[in-house]
Amino acid sequence: MTDHQTNQDCETGQAPERFSDAASGGRRCRIIGDLRELADFLDANPDLPISPHTSVDLAYFPHTDRDAEAFAEVACAGAVLGVMPAWEGDHLVVEHVRGSARYRVVAIPEKVRAQYRAWLTYTGHVRPD
Repeated sequence: MTDHQTNQDCETGQAPERFSDAASGGRRCRIIGDLRELADFLDANPDLPISPHTSVDLAYFPHTDRDAEAFAEVACAGAVLGVMPAWEGDHLVVEHVRGSARYRVVAIPEKVRAQYRAWLTYTGHVRPD
């Protein structure tokens, strides 16, 4: 996508239709602007500490109950990025990494989400003697 296309998307305020939970064009532009402002702020204030372990993660999770649709969104993002999706444990992921910053699209299969919800029911209820 060119800068002109990005600016045009910002002006129209429309999110791509192929992604189930993409921020609107206006919201997307605000998020990107906020990231730039934070970077500029930190650059202008070199006396503020930044941990050597700092990382910045921007993640998108498809909003659908159908695994095939979620996987298709990850594949679509991968096509835009020119990267093949890969499994990270139980998550299908595609990412773009620049140093300690990364953008990720992550699909979590329904079975894995169900297992996590079941695990949460025990949290705080089972205590060791």
